[in-house]
Amino acid sequence: MSEKQKEEIIRSQLENLKNDKVESLLVQATDWRINVRMFLNDKPYELDLVSNWDGHEVTFVDDPTRGTVQIDELEDLVSVLGVS
Repeated sequence: MSEKQKEEIIRSQLENLKNDKVESLLVQATDWRINVRMFLNDKPYELDLVSNWDGHEVTFVDDPTRGTVQIDELEDLVSVLGVS
């Protein structure tokens, strides 16, 4: 999957939320990492998604007390954020 496709999957998932509001969404993808910055319900978020054998490891850069989370598919990011 290309970096552009990865960006589009994340962007479409976050822009099409029904009950939550995303603003100032920035998605940057490289070969092995994706950086996501946004305001979600007026709260700033910065996430790093690192590709691994099992999918992607999600790190909450803006909240170091929160541990990393493993997701299988990029579409699972929404469930990690607890939004819909």
